[in-house]
Amino acid sequence: MEKKELIENLGPNFTMCFLDGCPRADKCVRHLAYEVLGGDKSYGSTVMPSSLKDGQCSMFLETKIKHLAKGATHLYDEVRMKHYETIKFKVMGLLGGRTSYYRCIRGVKLISEEQQNAIASLFESYGYDSDNLFDEYVNSF
Repeated sequence: MEKKELIENLGPNFTMCFLDGCPRADKCVRHLAYEVLGGDKSYGSTVMPSSLKDGQCSMFLETKIKHLAKGATHLYDEVRMKHYETIKFKVMGLLGGRTSYYRCIRGVKLISEEQQNAIASLFESYGYDSDNLFDEYVNSF
């Protein structure tokens, strides 16, 4: 996947940084977003120069690709009825509550790698296969 696609996955309101004097610019996804998309935008959220103090930026966001899950509509297909309610409420807790849970299941909100691992461990603890729990995966910064 190209950098441009990964940056576009961050969304149209992602805060970008145009500060060339920052010593960490080469490792910051905000600066990378500006380098990739800055010429295409005429306005948007940006990092202000005041965020850079003593070589440290309070808005620094490390360039790191994450493997996120999108949707889990078949999460409970193999779960026995006696485990369904317990597992569902535990998954709901792992995903941040009722509203966040339903948004994650439908694929509106992405599921982090940490959450994916916790859900897989939960299913394994009940004796279920943890492969193919999620609908699809996307890479993003």
